[in-house]
Amino acid sequence: MAKPTDEQVNLLPNDIDAYAHSVEGIDPARYFDSQAQDVWLAALRRWPLLASVLHPEADHPDGHG
Repeated sequence: MAKPTDEQVNLLPNDIDAYAHSVEGIDPARYFDSQAQDVWLAALRRWPLLASVLHPEADHPDGHG
């Protein structure tokens, strides 16, 4: 895989933003980042107390949120 020519691409928060940065006409707001959701749900299961303090309005996977 070719290395991006723009070093700022490495600082973007996810693949969708990086793709939008590289391809003209892509609107990242129209895409859903399932990887970010998967990471959030895994953290939510691992640290439910911390998640409830940081994001009390979030849905908890164990149904206690």
